[in-house]
Amino acid sequence: MEKIIQKTWDYIWDRLYDDRTGMFYNHLAGDDAHATKYLPEPEMIRLLIPNPAGYGTGMEDCMLNAGLMMDAVIARYEATGDASMREYAAKICKGLILGASVSHKKGFLPRGVSPADCSSHYIDTSRDQYTDWLWAAYRLYYSPLADDAQKESLRKCIILMAEKFEAEVIAENDWNFLREDGKIGVAGKMWGDINPHEFLRLPMLYLLAWKTTGNVHWHKKYIEYRDIAVQRSMEYVPLSGPTYAALQMQYSMRMVYDLDDDEHVRASLLNMMEKLADPYERLSVNEATNIMTPEGKQWLEIPYSVWQKSRFRFAGVWGGMGYFVPEPSDFREHQSYYPLRAVGEGIVIAATCPSRRISKATLTQLCNVIDFVDYEKHRTCAPIALLEAYWLAMRSDQLK
Repeated sequence: MEKIIQKTWDYIWDRLYDDRTGMFYNHLAGDDAHATKYLPEPEMIRLLIPNPAGYGTGMEDCMLNAGLMMDAVIARYEATGDASMREYAAKICKGLILGASVSHKKGFLPRGVSPADCSSHYIDTSRDQYTDWLWAAYRLYYSPLADDAQKESLRKCIILMAEKFEAEVIAENDWNFLREDGKIGVAGKMWGDINPHEFLRLPMLYLLAWKTTGNVHWHKKYIEYRDIAVQRSMEYVPLSGPTYAALQMQYSMRMVYDLDDDEHVRASLLNMMEKLADPYERLSVNEATNIMTPEGKQWLEIPYSVWQKSRFRFAGVWGGMGYFVPEPSDFREHQSYYPLRAVGEGIVIAATCPSRRISKATLTQLCNVIDFVDYEKHRTCAPIALLEAYWLAMRSDQLK
């Protein structure tokens, strides 16, 4: 199994990661291509082609990938004590800091940054990008792999984000943080009429700002939102939405559970984390079974189309701008990504719960899926979630 895990590791670092930005990009458009080969040029990005968020371009989820991969690196260190993980954590940290500091608008976190000039980026982002960035920052900050300089840089970024959200996530903006151009974007709503899995995303930022700086102002902001956020989070129904939504909720609950001293809050969050763990571990096993078929093998090897040659779908207007999204030439492009990603995410949801242990049967099924993927022909970033799941499960206290 060690060789298979290494192949997965090499695929991610060799074909998805770019050292110029310290970021992992989304997919490959050919067997011999790197994930950055068909990214939009800086001039296209400046003109917001194809849309203000960069949806469909291959650089729209760099911060999500950073959250999962940082978790994988730190879990590998926790499982093995491998000191070389410090180098890999630093590589990811480089991307975290670039992403959080590249904008002229302090606290704005783009989805990804172009490696062509290490500065070009789209003007719209999402609460999910912030959530996974914060998870990556939290995991590194409180691990033995972080040095003082990295901690200081992360603190500065966290404070800028907290200041941005304090200024913008207000009733006048319908509780949205704003795009880089000061307008409301697609997925920036942090409070009010949002889903249960989204309520802790705002207070988790203020909590991390407080804990990393000691500034009581951020403690007050955290307490302002905490109790309602915890209460509304309890309304989430497992399996009622995408696996990644439950994963981000689990990240936010675990961070608050670890950093908040209130035993009532911690007990409520632990109870909810436990409610998510069982159904998502079962989902992971079921998805793995569905993938490991002759048809699933074909799906995992579907070529990704070059976005510049795709047909565009009009998705709507936000902040006075139209969003045109490149469409896959083959609907199975999604089938090569989301089910495989869900296998890893389901196990990560379970493993992130502090009272949960992953069964050896589940680990075996995960290993079977990892081995099932042909990394010479697969083209998505979904294996990042598989790797995260594997190393979280391999920690000595995580298997039953």
